[in-house]
Amino acid sequence: MKVPLGRPYWLLWTAGAISFAGDGIMFGALPLLAASITRDPRIVSLSEAAGNVGWLLLGLISGVMVDRWRRTSTMWIVDAIRAVVAGALAAAVLSGLGTIPLLLVTAFLLGMLAPFFDNAASVVVTDVVVPTALERANGYSQVSLLSLKNLIGPPLGAALFVLSHGLPVLLNAVSFAIAALLVWTIRTSAPARVRAPDRHLGRELREGLVYLWRHKLLRTLCLLLTIVNGVGAGILSILVLYVLEVLHLPEQGFGWLVAIYAVGGVAGAFVTPRLSRRMTTSTNLVAAMVISSVAIIAFGLLTVFVLVAIAAIVLGFGSTWWNVVSITLRQRMIPAELLGRVTAVYRMVAFCAAPLGAVGAGFLAHTTDLRTPYLLLGLLQLAATAVSAPMIRREVRASADPGSAG
Repeated sequence: MKVPLGRPYWLLWTAGAISFAGDGIMFGALPLLAASITRDPRIVSLSEAAGNVGWLLLGLISGVMVDRWRRTSTMWIVDAIRAVVAGALAAAVLSGLGTIPLLLVTAFLLGMLAPFFDNAASVVVTDVVVPTALERANGYSQVSLLSLKNLIGPPLGAALFVLSHGLPVLLNAVSFAIAALLVWTIRTSAPARVRAPDRHLGRELREGLVYLWRHKLLRTLCLLLTIVNGVGAGILSILVLYVLEVLHLPEQGFGWLVAIYAVGGVAGAFVTPRLSRRMTTSTNLVAAMVISSVAIIAFGLLTVFVLVAIAAIVLGFGSTWWNVVSITLRQRMIPAELLGRVTAVYRMVAFCAAPLGAVGAGFLAHTTDLRTPYLLLGLLQLAATAVSAPMIRREVRASADPGSAG
């Protein structure tokens, strides 16, 4: 019998779904807005890089704050601020004042807020859901993320962009506001964090760093995720140009390809809990990464839209497979009092490569062509997986393989 996930989880899920929809609309429109101003891949890729700088500057500190603050309160306050920032950009674009510097500043500000929300959202599920239901809860969260942020949102954002360049940005701001209001209604569902009076920022940061460094499995997964995030940011930063100039699709084609990716991701979210029960955690992690890498390589080899679409489905499936298994593994292995800090260290280290990947792909595309970055980045991810696989298998066995126990 399935354990009910409860009202707090479903309100958090609803708030997340609304926010994901707004993000998806923005995701489908913002690259088109940048491309409407300039076709230089170096400049277009900077918007992706600017959005990830926040993890470099505030990633570690956000983890300490998430362990100090009530996690639901962190989420609604951050979303309220993001609604104001996105609203200011919407007003500027609707007034015909949208420029590349303005887009970069907005991406930077939203990126500075993202670590606080993302860290809180990734660990708050352990406050409102029983441990045996974590895979299901994480799977449902991935479904809402993929179906709304990747499947429905981007095509809608691209279509709305054609009608009005500022409308998608405005809807994104509204989604932040609604999500903030919903989480505010259940702000006391997550427990207030208790902090000893002799604690201070440096010591708490060090505890998170030391725990991750000494945990061989989490350390290995973190290093692999660093490569994966760099690769992901790279392929995403030039995707709009790949769609327009390699696949020769109209502007809406960017949203189509992202939506196709999401179809594979939604399938992965529903299938992963079954795969987790039937295979070991190490097999799940390595297999997910291998098929994702092969799909990225296919982007660099293929130019026929139907074949690229199949590769996008495979990439979506593999990415979600990895996400659900790795997130659940972290939630179960890391002590509750350290979860925010260790998660922040884990994600901050991984996100360090994102700006480098985005800018690197842009410069590589500028000096070669738009297909070469996909081929090289896919091969890099596949090589990193091959190097990491033996350590993952060994450490999962040493940890009594929590995934294979179902």
